[in-house]
Amino acid sequence: GPVGVLCSGGADSSLVLYLLMKYSEHPIHILTMTNRKKNFANLQVVNDVVRWCITHTKNINITHTVKYVEEQTNKELEKFSLENLHKFKTIYIGDTCYPPDEINQQFADETGDDFQNMLDRQPNKNRPTKVGPIYVPFTNYDKKKIAEIYTALGIRELNIFTRSCESLEDIGVEHCGNCWWCKEREWAFD
Repeated sequence: GPVGVLCSGGADSSLVLYLLMKYSEHPIHILTMTNRKKNFANLQVVNDVVRWCITHTKNINITHTVKYVEEQTNKELEKFSLENLHKFKTIYIGDTCYPPDEINQQFADETGDDFQNMLDRQPNKNRPTKVGPIYVPFTNYDKKKIAEIYTALGIRELNIFTRSCESLEDIGVEHCGNCWWCKEREWAFD
């Protein structure tokens, strides 16, 4: 039946969206949260990703719901998902695990960002991929594995349209190249 997908415009959620649009015959409800603190930059990215996916899958059986907030929090994102859950049976999320600890620590040291202590994305910890209506198909993969999937599917071009940067600088849809998330992306996609 109908499915939902949280799409931030990052490489992970964009891959989930592409796969759903390519292989699902049912309606797909895209949910995007964008926020003022990050200058709403991800909305343009998501729109570019959706346009690319439509062009390459020919699937237009989608709706796109956008929620504007001051600052995105996990609580806001969860509330947004629950508000829309009545539209679909399953919601897909593109979260992945962190790189191996030594790589993760290197990024944290280089950037001053300390993400390696967030236990929900630790590498080498087996997490369930489905909990109730929530499906997180790549939760046990790191970003390098995601890059391998892009290559295997022949869709590396899609990654050009994605954005993983978490910089608060107003740099539009570009990557700062300095934050932890940019370092992870560079490590994975060369």
